[in-house]
Amino acid sequence: MIRSAKILRHAKGQPCTARFPGICNGNPETTVFCHLNGAAFGKGMGQKAHDVLGFFGCSACHAAYDLGHGTKGWLAGDMHKLVLEAVCSTWVVLITDGIVIVPRDPERLSSERQVPPRKPPAERARVPHNPDRKIQSRNNLKREKA
Repeated sequence: MIRSAKILRHAKGQPCTARFPGICNGNPETTVFCHLNGAAFGKGMGQKAHDVLGFFGCSACHAAYDLGHGTKGWLAGDMHKLVLEAVCSTWVVLITDGIVIVPRDPERLSSERQVPPRKPPAERARVPHNPDRKIQSRNNLKREKA
């Protein structure tokens, strides 16, 4: 199991990343790390999922996720999407705050990227020219008659 007290402690005081509509209390003082539910995430009898598989959730969102209070109507559909968004947002916070270290590429502007030089005109492939061939118009707009 992957355990990290540093990740769990970092959740305290963070904004809720779940933000379940109609449920979230928006109080960072109640935020904790919410572990994902399910055997696929390492959860078992008396065992929580890995500490890297979860999100920051306020007390209300945490209860709604773990117990499903008042969420049965949208639990199956929207909950999965909202939890995925929460996990992704949490990972961005963990990485930008330096809690999880990910080797990052240096940021470069597109103008700084190397552009391969063009071939000299004599070496470029010629486009065949056929004067009898008409170019088909892609304009599908109908013109109104005046």
